[in-house]
Amino acid sequence: MQFACANTEKSEKTKEIMSNIMAEQDAKLDFDKNKINRAPPVIKEKAVKLNTATILREGLLYQKREAEVIKKLENLEAGAKDTTPFLKWQSEMRQRDLEVQLAEIERRRFAGKLSYEEAIIARQNLTKENQQRVLEMKEETQQIMQEYLERRFKEEQEMRQLVEQTMQGHKNTKNSKKKLQEYKQSIVQEVNEESRELMKLALEKAEEDMRRKMELISEIRAMEAFPVIRFKFVDLTSTAGIGLLNEMSIAELRERLSLMKTATKEEEELKRDEILASKQAKDQLLLDTLETISKHRTEQTKSAAIRFEERKKNKDKKIEIKDEKLTELQRKLEEKKSARLREQGNNRIKASPQSAARTRTLISQKKAIEENRWEELERRRERTAFLSSHGMVPSKTAQKLTAF
Repeated sequence: MQFACANTEKSEKTKEIMSNIMAEQDAKLDFDKNKINRAPPVIKEKAVKLNTATILREGLLYQKREAEVIKKLENLEAGAKDTTPFLKWQSEMRQRDLEVQLAEIERRRFAGKLSYEEAIIARQNLTKENQQRVLEMKEETQQIMQEYLERRFKEEQEMRQLVEQTMQGHKNTKNSKKKLQEYKQSIVQEVNEESRELMKLALEKAEEDMRRKMELISEIRAMEAFPVIRFKFVDLTSTAGIGLLNEMSIAELRERLSLMKTATKEEEELKRDEILASKQAKDQLLLDTLETISKHRTEQTKSAAIRFEERKKNKDKKIEIKDEKLTELQRKLEEKKSARLREQGNNRIKASPQSAARTRTLISQKKAIEENRWEELERRRERTAFLSSHGMVPSKTAQKLTAF
């Protein structure tokens, strides 16, 4: 018979659990994964909501274009000159202007690079001047610090003398405070006597006002005791009797009001019919305009496709720019760049043997620390897997231990 504790080799179940735990932990590490560049999001064109104003505006635009085309054809039929040669000459001139603009852009680009190289060289010279100024400023700072310490020592001595004089003055202040307190107490007594007299006068005045108010209330209640006639009989057919020409009774007024409401209702019905008719005409106009717009858009799409194919054919043709100024600027730029690189090579600081040895020592120490850390982490995972497989530690606790 062989005891299980005598078997130092791990069981298959333990190895499987350990491999699962290691796989879960490795899945959380993303520093060794291949990072991909995701495709940019596709911006979808949003549909434009057509309202009445937009439809009419676009329909009017297409009507104007149709009128212009018709007028042009009529002029050609009448013997007007064709503008095709002029348009060809215009396109050639635009091509020349484009070449001139591109040459100017290239000159500006080379000039910018040249100024950049000159700025770098100037900055290198400025760095040297700043280093010299820093040394001079350090010497001045030391001298100013020495003067400040001496002045500070003198100020501390003067402050001690001032504190001694202030302590002597505190003793004289106590006697003056006592006299001031006695004077304040005498003033408070006088104020209390005056306030009592004022309070007495205020109470007498309040009693007199209360007496007058009670008398007014009794008079008002006596007036309210008399009976009041609350109902009044009105004859709707009688007039006010003022003697005006347009004077009428309430009954006649109601009759005229009902007639006016009937006339107003008839007018509203007529207006409603007119509005419906105008709305139908407007809807028909919108439908016709939409049909015209759809036809024009179809033709525009076809012409745009044709133009796109033409641009695609002419895309491979590159514009060659030949300019002596550009060549001269490029040559100056290369000279400045080579001079700057030579200056940087001369000013480059070489690493000393001591710093190189110290760097190698730090790298070796870092590698040793990393190896010890990984060995400790593997031992901890093996122990956690063993405890969790035997049911000694819950699964959540095991995950926390492996995380540490």
